[in-house]
Amino acid sequence: MTDKPTVLFVCVKNGGKSQMAAALMRLHAGDAVEVHSAGTRPGSAINALSAESVAELGADMSGETPRAIDPDLLRQVDRVVVLGGEAKVEPVDGMAGTIEVWHTDEPSERGIEGMERIRLVRDDIDQRVRTLQRNLLDSAGDPRPSVLFVCVHNAGRSQMAAGYLEHLAGGRIEVRSAGSEPADQINPAAVAAMAEDGIDITAASPTILTTDAVCASDVVITMGCGDTCPVFPGKRYEDWELSDPAGQGLEAVRPIRDEIKQRITALVAELLETEGTK
Repeated sequence: MTDKPTVLFVCVKNGGKSQMAAALMRLHAGDAVEVHSAGTRPGSAINALSAESVAELGADMSGETPRAIDPDLLRQVDRVVVLGGEAKVEPVDGMAGTIEVWHTDEPSERGIEGMERIRLVRDDIDQRVRTLQRNLLDSAGDPRPSVLFVCVHNAGRSQMAAGYLEHLAGGRIEVRSAGSEPADQINPAAVAAMAEDGIDITAASPTILTTDAVCASDVVITMGCGDTCPVFPGKRYEDWELSDPAGQGLEAVRPIRDEIKQRITALVAELLETEGTK
């Protein structure tokens, strides 16, 4: 075990939900969180549809194999997350962490099956994993640099920027996005443009800009609403002049996407180089 926060994801067979959660945590947290998964009655293989669904988000569980719970590991991890109501995990003597149960969405109860079902389960798990990641790293004193992207509606530019930063930084940078007047949903043209480059931002949702989000970020990048963003000493502020994709078609959004990607690539190199010299 290390001094990083540690989490163990558990389901019955350790072939689907717990492996999905582990893969998504590795995707979002990088090496900032130590991740394990296990089963109460492990099966013989990974669920192929589960592996395919997380691969759509850039996570990889294809090389994993189901395994049983190691009692020593159970004693040492900070958090045990049981996915679904079928798996039962009882505390063991000397256990340091806590056990929580995620009652995840079950689309089959609504008659939804196949890959459509798996994607809905995946998206539910992904949102829970992102929240858990923040909680674990906040408790540990997250050492990663953090970036907040802000635009008016948090539906286009800031969401594309956040999507690229999460993808290119591989969990080594904490990413937030928000809007001064958030829309009801992500701009479909922005979603389509990002999908063309292999990045899925469909699970994101517009979020209101808060003082806490600004205060918690090292770098604040605005895109057309700088005057509404609170200013705190010690923060780095940038304003990126980017065309607004609102109401634009895919052809018009592509060059905006490409400029954002270029800026994010440079930002990742700069922030990670700075971290490496500390």
